[in-house]
Amino acid sequence: MSTSVSVVMAVYNGEEYLPEQIDSILDELHENDELVISYDKSTDGTKTLIDWYAAVDGRVKVFINKSPGIVGNFNNALGHASKDIIFISDQDDVWVDGKRDAMVAALETSRADLAIHNTVHVDENDHIISKPLFEKYNIKSGLLRNFAAPRYSGCCMAFTKSAKNWIYPMPTSVINYDHWIGMVCELYGKVVFVNDVYLLHRLHGNNVTTTRRSMGVVFTQRAHLLKELIRRYRVVKQTRKYR
Repeated sequence: MSTSVSVVMAVYNGEEYLPEQIDSILDELHENDELVISYDKSTDGTKTLIDWYAAVDGRVKVFINKSPGIVGNFNNALGHASKDIIFISDQDDVWVDGKRDAMVAALETSRADLAIHNTVHVDENDHIISKPLFEKYNIKSGLLRNFAAPRYSGCCMAFTKSAKNWIYPMPTSVINYDHWIGMVCELYGKVVFVNDVYLLHRLHGNNVTTTRRSMGVVFTQRAHLLKELIRRYRVVKQTRKYR
């Protein structure tokens, strides 16, 4: 049987760019794959939009988030993922042709737990405004460098169902799921980086911030992350007994 894929997407007020994002994903998915959408209460037409997709395409599955906030919404999506390989998607980007099969192949040939591909930034009109981020930020593996200054992008990640057992549920004290997934898999598994660009990562007025966090906030977040990584070791150790 061929490898199946779940794409998990947590949505909130995403009406403007969702159609392009969802269409680019569905164009890539196979018949036995699924797009799992967790909906948090929005003030725009997001719910109507995703319900329409679910009505016309059986691969789209919508679940209402009952745990408010970013972490709750992400956990709700990930918890409903049921396939062999799990991709993460934002609500406002565009998948590049070939992403699904290339990432599955990268995981299977390398026997890695997590694969991360390259990306470029685009503006509201899909114009490329950056060079590939692996080059721009010198993105690569490394436990200490990524703990201190992470460059993981969740929207560029795909991981195995076994790795989901380590990652899920994401602790509520850790606010960045990109950092959480990357660190869990670097610490307890194997991570492979795919140099090809398989995503147009959109920057627009609603997802760009110029606010810098204080050192105190950063230190507190890293302390929470470290504590939860140590706690999660018991889960990883237990699941490995049955692999």
